[in-house]
Amino acid sequence: MGQALHAAQLTVHRDSWLPISLHSYFLKRGSPNSDIIYQCRETSNLRSFDSRSVDAIQNGQIIFKMQAQFARPEESQLRHVERADGVTGMPRGVVAPDECLGMDDLLGDLMARAPAALLPLIEELRASPIEVRYAVGAPHDPLDPDPPSMPSRQLLWVRIREPITKAPGLDAACAAYISDQPLLLTALRPHRISFPSPKLGALATLDHSMWFHGPFDADDWLLYDMHAPFAGSGRALCFGHLYRPDTGQLVASCAQQGVLRLAKPTLKNKAALFAMRGAGLLDRL
Repeated sequence: MGQALHAAQLTVHRDSWLPISLHSYFLKRGSPNSDIIYQCRETSNLRSFDSRSVDAIQNGQIIFKMQAQFARPEESQLRHVERADGVTGMPRGVVAPDECLGMDDLLGDLMARAPAALLPLIEELRASPIEVRYAVGAPHDPLDPDPPSMPSRQLLWVRIREPITKAPGLDAACAAYISDQPLLLTALRPHRISFPSPKLGALATLDHSMWFHGPFDADDWLLYDMHAPFAGSGRALCFGHLYRPDTGQLVASCAQQGVLRLAKPTLKNKAALFAMRGAGLLDRL
């Protein structure tokens, strides 16, 4: 999603014009082992707004579609920000990122306890370009067979690990990449399911929309406030808001719908669940 938005930005040839929204659909599973071609079309070039359509093509098939809109920044006297609970601005009382537990800390601990079946996934998460810290408590322990139910809301501090080039729209593209990763997992929290888990049969993004409200640096800390008001019919709906901690400004909002299904109770899934508790049985299936 971030790469598609960046590709669209490269076709906008007006100075200082930046993304203001995107709407995307994940059509087919992609492979990290094959190149993806991003085919961009100029759908409109108006006085105040430009629109672009992007197809992500892999092995001759369209696996992803995006529509993005761009505009120049402008001042407005009509301005307000309100959360769903009616309170204005960034959530209050959030612990600063330097004082919060990091995902890197949890993954390091998990490496020492996890069965061999989980080690490749842990290594992949440790190599992520996104740094994550938990603003309100730690998540479920993936090795806990019976984790407690948690609210369908989570607060994370997030940023890109390495400094990024300040090219037009690149911060927005990185924020789009950041926003997709943890959002759907919010819907698992009330159901006492951690990620990863053999209890899960399907967990995948169907569509994702995003709106950009103001300037920010994606390689600096942003507070990601997420909640999942609905899960049912094999799907879940989640909403997220990104805030700048220095100003408290809401800089981006997003909405995501995804597939959320339990695994069927097969012998292999039961064995996988046992393996995640430390027995390593999954490796022998």
